[in-house]
This record gives sequence, structure tokens and C-alpha cells, in this order.
Amino acid sequence: MPRFGYFWEASLAGRDTGITCPEKGERILRLSPDRLRERVADFTTFGFAARDESVLRDVHAPEYVQHVRRAAGSGKRFLDRGDTRCTPDTFASALHAASAGCEAIDKIHSDTIDRAFCAVRPPGHHANALRAMGFCIFNNAAVAARYAQRTLGIERVLIVDWDNDPGNGTQEIFWEDPTVYVLSFHQANLFPSAGAHHLIGGGAGEGCNRNVSIEPGTNAATYLNIFKQVIGQAVARHRPEFVIVSAGFDAHASDPQSKIGLNERDFGTMTRILLDAIEPHTGRRMLSILEGGYNQNALFASVAEHCTALAGVPVPAG
Repeated sequence: MPRFGYFWEASLAGRDTGITCPEKGERILRLSPDRLRERVADFTTFGFAARDESVLRDVHAPEYVQHVRRAAGSGKRFLDRGDTRCTPDTFASALHAASAGCEAIDKIHSDTIDRAFCAVRPPGHHANALRAMGFCIFNNAAVAARYAQRTLGIERVLIVDWDNDPGNGTQEIFWEDPTVYVLSFHQANLFPSAGAHHLIGGGAGEGCNRNVSIEPGTNAATYLNIFKQVIGQAVARHRPEFVIVSAGFDAHASDPQSKIGLNERDFGTMTRILLDAIEPHTGRRMLSILEGGYNQNALFASVAEHCTALAGVPVPAG
């Protein structure tokens, strides 16, 4: 049986955020297992159901969880200042998306698979304990990190966020937590109040947040050199027992927002760099969860390269 699992539910395409919003259901339909199998052969597809909302309260304040539930039922249009749309199925969809990582961790715990990718929406990495932001409602990676600690009986988790935006919500959630190291690679100056070098965590968690801002115009070779060096440093410092990737693919050169020169093959290279670095600590156990990526063709190609690497398929010679 393949050791890589692909977690996908067609129902997550159904949440209508409006024609002008780039975070739309087509992203999930483009990533259907049938389409992916044209590019990646060695994987098993898993569905997943929504968990009890208690998994959300491991990282989100109960009053915020209740706020999202009430907003969805009341006809409210936005959960923030204007980019995180609220629809009647917002709560159910966001809980369902956050549940995917929990299901994947259960499969890893049962030794069914070693690595997983969750093709879900809405994304999560901007959401903090108390608020939605930037299309993100519940923080899928943070929920998975807490669930992994409890289910796998581990302490140290590394979250690598390579979305083109900083993983500010994830960093805020674990700001004072030394057990979860949050490493964010992102294009510089997209979020003026987030992603700065000096934001390193606080209290017992000081030094367990790291922001690597990549200057616009950076080419792939430079980006990959920075990535490899910093990943090595983070792994040596934290010695993670499990790794979660907040896998945004909007640093692709074709993405509407990106001024970084990555292509789809570079995401495969980044995945292999990370797997090689963590092998002594995790045995290559890793969970990846979709974040951004808004050029549909670039998103599919990048996810295919990422999943090819997660499946353990070697790079073709030449």
C-alpha cells in the first residue's frame, strides 16, 4: 500500500465566497484525486468527516468558535474587515477543513501512511485564536499540531509555512509555546504588521518563531539556497518529532500576487529538502495542508510536484 495519503472532499468546493474572491471552490475541484493521478501514481485517497468542534478549542478561544457559528447562522457577510467572507455554510466548511489534518494524523498514528497532503479550503494560517483574517477562519495547521501532540504522544512540532504571505496567525497562536516552532518563508512587506525578522516569539516561546522575508524579484536558485540553509538551522535547533507544512503555492511566479520566481518544480525540490532534513528526527513523517495558491494551473502543477515528492518518487535523471 502506498505510504502517502491524499485527503480530499468534493463538498469543500461548495462554499461560495463570491465571484470576485480568489479563494473559491474551483481550487478544490482542480485538485481532485482523479486529476492528480494523471501526474502522481503512488498514493491512496482518503475522505474525512467533520470532527467535534472540541478540536478547534485546542487553539481557538471558545467565544471565537461561537462567534463564527453565530455569524454563519445570522447572514453576516464578513468575519473581518472585508476579505474573509461569511456564508451560511462557513462554520461547517471551516470545521470540516480543520478536521482533515486530524484524520491524516490518525492514519499516520495507525501506521497506514507516513505522509499526507490535505487539499482543503478555507485556508487557515492567518487565523489566530480570536479572529479570522485573509480568507482564513480556523487555523488548520495549528489544530493539526495540537492534535498530533496529543495523538502521537509527542512534544516538539515544527510548522514550516511557505505560503507567499507570512503565517502570522499560526505564530500568534504559538507565540509563548516552546514546543511548536513556527518557521515562515514569505515575500517581504505583504503584511506590514507581520512577518518581520524581530518577531521571534515571547516568554517561554522566545526564539521559536522565525520569519524569513524574501525580497521581491528573488530568483528560484537564491530562494532554494536560503530555504535549505534555514531549514537545516531550524531542524537542528528544534529536533522536531513531527512536521507540518502550511503549503501555500502562491509564491509561484504565475500567481497574481507573487513577485518571487518559483515554478512548480521548485516546490518539489523544497519538499525533498525538508524530508531529507527531518529524516533523522521523524522518519520522514510529515503532514502538509493547503493554504494559498490562486492561479489554478500553477496551483495544480505545484501540488502535483509537491505530492510526487511526498510519495517518494525520485527526481528523473537529467
